[in-house]
Amino acid sequence: MLAALVCGLLAMAGISSQAQAGKDDDTLTWATATEIDTFDIYYQGLREVVIATLLNCDSLIYHDPFSGEYKPLLATSYQWKDDVTLDLELRQGVKFHDGTALDAEDVVETFRHVMKPDSGINVRLAIDWMKSVEALGPHTVRIVAKAPTPAALEFLSGNTPIYPSGHYDKAPTVTNAAGQSRSDWGAVRPVCTGPYVMTDFQAGVSATFTRNPDYFPDSPKGRPAIGRIVYRTIADNEAQLAELLTGGVDWIWGVPPENAAQLADMGTVAVKTAPTTRMSFLSLDAAGRSGDTPLKDVRVRRAIFHAIDRDAIARLVGNSAEVLKSMCYPTQVGCTADVMQWPYDPEKAKALLAEAGYPNGLDIPFYAYRDRPYSEAVLAYLRAVGIRPDFRFIQNVALRPLIIDGKTQMAQLTWGSQGMQDASASVSLYFRGGVDDYARDPEVEGWLQAADTSMDPAKRKDLYAKALEKINDQAYTVPLFAYGRAYAFNPALDYPVTPDEIAHFYLAKWK
Repeated sequence: MLAALVCGLLAMAGISSQAQAGKDDDTLTWATATEIDTFDIYYQGLREVVIATLLNCDSLIYHDPFSGEYKPLLATSYQWKDDVTLDLELRQGVKFHDGTALDAEDVVETFRHVMKPDSGINVRLAIDWMKSVEALGPHTVRIVAKAPTPAALEFLSGNTPIYPSGHYDKAPTVTNAAGQSRSDWGAVRPVCTGPYVMTDFQAGVSATFTRNPDYFPDSPKGRPAIGRIVYRTIADNEAQLAELLTGGVDWIWGVPPENAAQLADMGTVAVKTAPTTRMSFLSLDAAGRSGDTPLKDVRVRRAIFHAIDRDAIARLVGNSAEVLKSMCYPTQVGCTADVMQWPYDPEKAKALLAEAGYPNGLDIPFYAYRDRPYSEAVLAYLRAVGIRPDFRFIQNVALRPLIIDGKTQMAQLTWGSQGMQDASASVSLYFRGGVDDYARDPEVEGWLQAADTSMDPAKRKDLYAKALEKINDQAYTVPLFAYGRAYAFNPALDYPVTPDEIAHFYLAKWK
């Protein structure tokens, strides 16, 4: 079936079967459906941008995807002087891709820019813990935290690349519809120190990364083995499959379970599946930010929980997907799945709705922005118990302002913590009183504030457990599933599949 589909696609699209990538020309080409407007991770949090950032850039610390250890990267050493003061010694002799030498001022200017309240960065989680950054010498940096921050090393690894001094001075000026001017900082192409150099970028189309011959040899990332890595946007999943089978690309992900099985049976490509840190969940407006919503009633929220067969949806998603038990991923530090669960019970859901004053069900807006089939499965379960969702499937760029402004009663959202392995990157983002918090529970906020700032691992675990238990008990959200991913790639590629939903292409090589 898959072979016939690919033949049809080749005939319609005129895709050549001649290899355009691969081992022969030392080019690894990977593709997803995502159109990327910037590869600056401070201004675009897409997982593809996380992957490219690890190729192109370095941060102060490296989080080893296999051992979980934090290793020196641009910082050769670090020392906590007290609970809030972190001193770091920088690696000497490192050069940015433009030839300038790395020093402490580069770190200071990078962080001071993104720390500014009006910097407009995409996710402030990895930055907002910092109170100040200063250079103590040419290669010594001091970061002072607002409060004890046990996740500091996690925040300083991967998602906080360092740019050269004056980097954002190159930002073009843009004018909005109201005639107001601002600097478009995200439009500046990242200049970094990483194992690959971005040598070409066509917004929404492609990007090319070329091996950095001057990359420092003792980096924990290792020396890059493949000469060139190319990203392509291919919007149609079937076209991606056709390109993979004909040599136009070497790596794709998100292959549907049925196609993954067929590809594996063909034996011409390598297929692997792995769990990821990306969570899918229902955000419910328990606080009434959107108005006098029925979701303020805990019985309605618990009814929604009971209405959905989460095991069945996880099986539908497939590719190592699993039921999400709480609002964090199990491998994150501080996370626990040992919390209250409201099992699939449609009759109980109907009874709770009737008890809450909705014996004939209710109508409610329902927003979603990705993976429509999974949202439609959720909708079918809700309709079966009398909840009639007004389904509004829109792009995330349109949904995000509604969430920030408190206008969504119910939304199916996803969050991958940008790969960060700490519970503060997941549960705290949604329940510490920020723009994403639709519970606004002072007790939960207090527990999370204490957990996020405690240097005692046992205390952190206990505090997160209390918060996660109450979140589920009150059904502030409905955790649905943790995504799995199917990866299909050129069998000549020696590529390490990891459970963090990050393709570590800088570690790849040809067999």
